[in-house]
Amino acid sequence: MIARRPALLLLGLALLGGPALAKTDWATTVATTPQGGILIGNPAAKVKLIEFASYTCTHCKAFHETGLPALKAKYISTGKVSFEQRSFVRNGPDFAASLLVACQPAAPALALAGKLFADQTVWTEPFVAMSPADNQAIVALPQAEQPARMAQAAGLDKWAEARGVTPAKARACLLDKAAQDRLIAIRNDALTTYKLEGTPTFGINGVALAGTYDWAALEPKLKAALE
Repeated sequence: MIARRPALLLLGLALLGGPALAKTDWATTVATTPQGGILIGNPAAKVKLIEFASYTCTHCKAFHETGLPALKAKYISTGKVSFEQRSFVRNGPDFAASLLVACQPAAPALALAGKLFADQTVWTEPFVAMSPADNQAIVALPQAEQPARMAQAAGLDKWAEARGVTPAKARACLLDKAAQDRLIAIRNDALTTYKLEGTPTFGINGVALAGTYDWAALEPKLKAALE
């Protein structure tokens, strides 16, 4: 009888599916949303965190480089919090950068967004250096054509090409009228529903968080929402 116990124990473990089932690391789960955002985490999470972010915003850059890693490790990975980034277009460079992100599948979109924040001072500088004549020529174009022309004039298309976005893909992204309309809809929703006054603006379960612009201010509100 003693000799048979290990076999019986192994059989029991097999029936139970093994000694331990692998846990889902929700921080590695990425999807796009119907609203045009990038979602990280469990879609059914108790706490649904939304950020309206601008790629030309220095505070947004700071959050994505310091706050987002902590958010993923401590809250998103557990499945209790999901995080959705939506692009809030503040200006022409934002519009062009957001369109390049919006036409990518979820994981590449998240990666490109991170590169835009990391290289923010590099790719935005040529926009600042554009001449009044360049700006006037762009404004004279039909609105749907302006992002592509602006990206070309400032070299954003070349920046994207160096990071895996082919010229043909970039041009298609920048001229995508449906994507342009979604970004405008995100902007309008941020202004009307969330009463956005600056970026980043955060919301938890559809409610805007006043006076919350960095991780230090955001984390206590996440903890409160999880109680």
